[in-house]
Amino acid sequence: MIKSLLDGLAALAFASSLGIGVVFSLLTVLVYQGSISLLAGLVQQAMSPAMIAEMTATGGVLIVGIGLLLLELKRIRLANFLPAIAIAPLVAYVLERLGAFTVA
Repeated sequence: MIKSLLDGLAALAFASSLGIGVVFSLLTVLVYQGSISLLAGLVQQAMSPAMIAEMTATGGVLIVGIGLLLLELKRIRLANFLPAIAIAPLVAYVLERLGAFTVA
């Protein structure tokens, strides 16, 4: 919700300087952000708390990498690590099924 509000305010600012063309981007943004939100809601129902925790932790590590890039401290090729966002919950699922993994 906050991201949508920020995008709306940014669109207003852009529309005042760039004109009506910004309004035409509304459909594309609505389709992309709407589909991501709907998909996230569906996926959340199928995931256990352990899987969500692992996905959140992996995302946190990627955000730290983005911070290092922005501060120009270390050049990390983060695109190589993007599959980890999907792999981490799968590993948690397998470990849960084996009884070797629980979330407190």
